Amino acid sequence: AEAGGVHTAEGSWSAATGRFEPRRQLPVYERQLFPELLLGEAGPRFQSAGKTLAETDAVRVWTLDDEVVIATLKTKMHIISPPAGEGLMQALEIAEAGYQGLVIWPGEDPFSVGADLETMLKGFVAGGADFVDSLEKELQDGMLRLRYAQVPVVAAIRGMALGGGCEMSVYSARRVAAMESYIGLVEVGVGLVPGAGGLTYIARRAAECAQASTGKDLLPFLTEGFTAAAMAKVGTSALESRQLGYLLWSDVVVPHRDELLHVAIEQAKAMHAAGWRPPMKRLFPVAGRDGKATITGQLVNMRDGGFISQHDFDIARHIAHVVTG
Repeated sequence: AEAGGVHTAEGSWSAATGRFEPRRQLPVYERQLFPELLLGEAGPRFQSAGKTLAETDAVRVWTLDDEVVIATLKTKMHIISPPAGEGLMQALEIAEAGYQGLVIWPGEDPFSVGADLETMLKGFVAGGADFVDSLEKELQDGMLRLRYAQVPVVAAIRGMALGGGCEMSVYSARRVAAMESYIGLVEVGVGLVPGAGGLTYIARRAAECAQASTGKDLLPFLTEGFTAAAMAKVGTSALESRQLGYLLWSDVVVPHRDELLHVAIEQAKAMHAAGWRPPMKRLFPVAGRDGKATITGQLVNMRDGGFISQHDFDIARHIAHVVTG
């Protein structure tokens, strides 16, 4: 009681020794750069750690080692508001100017719950569809900027990566995800179509998987991604998110989330050392009219059979239109 609690800056009270004992300094804990602190405990805090390279109300751009840039969103639930998008682009410019890579790390859950829908709604009321179109264009350009960046961009995912947060992760060069990561395109749940590049990612992945297989038909590969987006499926773990296609087999799953930043930084350095280069901009095949007709026919059967509503049908049809090209 005199010390003010069981956990203090000196350590935690031990009944066995009768004094406050500090955390053990085992080598394995060196990977936990910012471990979760107990109430009253002193320790490193990511909000003020390292060297700040740039900072706004929405994003902090910083580095721990002068080799890899870290971008941490400061917005509520780490939404990708227009200022947050500008901050991420600034972080990328700083990284390309003289660093080995960029890590997008939230510091604490969630990774990001997506775009700022409140700003979109207010803008739509004031400026109509043109405002939303311009905002969507900015998001799409930002995602492409991440994909074709001149340094490897690593998304360090923990907690929810939904909607635009999912799109930001799949457009990064690599993903390092804590086991408790929940990734998915959930826009359908609020009556919207994913618009920041997630559907293009699904179409491109289907083409890549079809090319790597023995068959020539890409529709079977497209169906999984389409279903996940149309039903707003979210992986209940990093492993299930991988099954849904939002994580690749080359991505890294980290069992202990406090090791996430360490692993992400090392991944960025390794990719730089291996001579990483951004993918070439090129066209890819799509399912086309035949694929769209097949998917639409299945949707008609589901609607007429009472499995989905007319609204669900309309949203899914728009998604099918995009993913089939």
